[in-house]
Amino acid sequence: MSTSRNFVSGNVLTAAQMDDLNQGIIAFATPITSNVGPTSSTTELDVITAPAAVIAQTGRRIRITFYFRSFSGTVLNDTFSFRIKEGATTLSELSQQNNAVSVGQNGCTVIAYVDSPTAASHTYKATIVRSTGTGTATIQAAATFPITLAVEDVGTV
Repeated sequence: MSTSRNFVSGNVLTAAQMDDLNQGIIAFATPITSNVGPTSSTTELDVITAPAAVIAQTGRRIRITFYFRSFSGTVLNDTFSFRIKEGATTLSELSQQNNAVSVGQNGCTVIAYVDSPTAASHTYKATIVRSTGTGTATIQAAATFPITLAVEDVGTV
């Protein structure tokens, strides 16, 4: 809710107050259960895309969460950037260095917040790209540790 409200027993939420509440998950990509990659040079690779999220009204706050458990790289000390994007616009980015060759590195969770997107359909995706170095990387996944992307309406701005 945009502002705190004091409710007492017997009060009823109004339509305006109900609109302040979060709407929860509004789009969830089918989890990926097999490896994605390898990357190619500095060309950005799409990892996972959520189905179109329909934002019903203006003034909302949207949270997009990209998760993967591990990645492996072919060259020590290469840096890879993991991004959440809408079209060509990067909404959030996290970079990790490859600390061991061909061994699963720690994965990560990348989160982006979008305040007041237009009331329309929006498509969000996650990508990987090599930022420095000469090697490639593969994001690892399996049925027990899938790659996921969720889009949530977390309330009003």
